[in-house]
Amino acid sequence: MYNIIMTAKGATDMKTVIVYYSLGGFTKKIAQQLAAKTGADLLRLTPVKEYPNEGAKKFIVGGRAAVAGSKPKLQPYHFNAEKYDRVVFGSPVWASSPAPPIRTFIEDNRDALGGKELAAFFTQLGNGAEKANRKLAKCLGKDKIEPEMIFFEPNKKDAHKEH
Repeated sequence: MYNIIMTAKGATDMKTVIVYYSLGGFTKKIAQQLAAKTGADLLRLTPVKEYPNEGAKKFIVGGRAAVAGSKPKLQPYHFNAEKYDRVVFGSPVWASSPAPPIRTFIEDNRDALGGKELAAFFTQLGNGAEKANRKLAKCLGKDKIEPEMIFFEPNKKDAHKEH
């Protein structure tokens, strides 16, 4: 299931970075597993003001931010776009959208992302990843982002699904 990122467009020697946001740890786990399998570098995005991680507030605050298309300020990070041929975005699904820190990264690096091969994976409890992928593509000025992978939180009947 991991080879799909490394074989996109037939290229196996492309330098890849996985740019991800993880609140509860599941997206981080998947990003680390993909990086270990593919040799990709990792870049974790961390907002200056972190989102609530439990209870109803987690869904209300995060969902509202995602629907509003907010772009939270991020902790400093280093991204040298010239080093990479491919950027893979990893995000939990919030209200059928990518998590807001992904939007901030795209806004901060829009010009540097031009000409890069782009891919995405999403983690979710229920559904909405297909819509989140379309919103990510639109944010990047693309019609589609492929390959797309969707991972369901542990203990779900369908552990993962690839598109």
